[in-house]
Amino acid sequence: MVTWPRGFGVDELGKRLHGFRLENGWSKRAIARRLGVSIPSIMRWESGAAEPNDYNRFKIEQLLTDYTPTLTARRLMVQLSLFPQYVKETIEPIR
Repeated sequence: MVTWPRGFGVDELGKRLHGFRLENGWSKRAIARRLGVSIPSIMRWESGAAEPNDYNRFKIEQLLTDYTPTLTARRLMVQLSLFPQYVKETIEPIR
């Protein structure tokens, strides 16, 4: 089995995403919006029917490791882009 950064295996990533979503009371729609993907993509990843590409895997890993519901401070978020001229910095509150 392939192991990706931070120890997430391809099969385990969907299970962790599903558990994270249920544990935090997020809908598939909310997760899809947060990651910038479709609801069917979330469903396929959670069920193990498909695996996310490297870019989406990175976004999922960031969500799973960075999300802290009790933190009230603001953090600097850097939006990733394939083209450096479109990279911009925004301040986003943590939920």
